[in-house]
Amino acid sequence: MKYFTIPSGPFEVNTYLIYDDENNERLGFIIDPGGQENKIDKLIKENNINLQFILNTHCHIDHVAMVNYFKKKYGIPLYANEDEQPIVDNLKEQAEYLGFDIAENITIDKKLKENEDINIGNINIKSIFTPGHSPGSTSFLVNNNFLFSGDTLFRQTIGRTDLFGGDFDKIIKSIKNKLFKLNDDIIVYPGHGKDTTIGYEKKNNAYLM
Repeated sequence: MKYFTIPSGPFEVNTYLIYDDENNERLGFIIDPGGQENKIDKLIKENNINLQFILNTHCHIDHVAMVNYFKKKYGIPLYANEDEQPIVDNLKEQAEYLGFDIAENITIDKKLKENEDINIGNINIKSIFTPGHSPGSTSFLVNNNFLFSGDTLFRQTIGRTDLFGGDFDKIIKSIKNKLFKLNDDIIVYPGHGKDTTIGYEKKNNAYLM
């Protein structure tokens, strides 16, 4: 498995491009496409990636800004948790509040459920339902080694809960009862900022002690 981290958009969303480099088909996917579409297109072309789908940890406007671009260009579906539909339904309000320009609505093509497995080449993705930042926030555990946590868990902090469906008690429970049950050495790739590990956050995240 190989991946690229592409900080995207005015809020520096970490967009991730991941693919199976051990298979001639070079199957791949995108997590949280927030911008930098030209750079991502170039990486896809240079690495001969056969893009299969988009995964969204949640559907706040900064994380879905380029969803429709990639859906149309590559003919691929969007996967997100079923409880993110209310967030999708108010994208225009989000856009107005945060100063984004959105011309059309977004459709979730496959609505994920708790602990749903997705397999792509030699890559296994397990969806972990972690509500709190938004109603359907989902973290993705890849090959039992890497956690893409969206805006749920950051290095030494947690996601905001004051916007668009947030709930502080839920995000704390999601992290303590689900993410902190994972192995300490799992690397966490968040929706913004630097990566961390589960073990480091257990010891150093003031919100979770």
